[in-house]
Amino acid sequence: MGYRDRSTDDRSGAYGYCIMEVRLRKKNAPAGTKDDLRLMTVDSHWDTLRFVQDNMDDCVRNVVRLKRMEPAAEQRVDESAALFERNLEPLVSTLAAAQGQGVMDKLSTSLKKALLLMVMERYQSDREKACRVLGISREKLEKELKLCGVPR
Repeated sequence: MGYRDRSTDDRSGAYGYCIMEVRLRKKNAPAGTKDDLRLMTVDSHWDTLRFVQDNMDDCVRNVVRLKRMEPAAEQRVDESAALFERNLEPLVSTLAAAQGQGVMDKLSTSLKKALLLMVMERYQSDREKACRVLGISREKLEKELKLCGVPR
């Protein structure tokens, strides 16, 4: 493993990182088409900035690949959550009887979302009861609801 001294003298400013704006526009897009604005965090050392500038096409290709993955990943989670939701009723009943005990940490995102949807529906969005059933704190419940994209 190599190591190189990267003192603050080699930076483009006072900060360790800088933000670069990447504006994406489809080829042959009609005039007036809105750009898709993305932000990219880059190490502020001059050699890194030069590398990014010299290889901007590759960086933009990576940003486009990431953009293409976003909706597909979200759609798969929603589809899986719907699939799980149909078959989880016995699990919710068991959780209600067992009072949770850390079960949320062991589930996939799809399963968490389905479980959260069912628990929130069963208890009419009563967060207090949902926390008791799932065996988690109010903060943990809010974090999981936000992470899974469960509407309030």
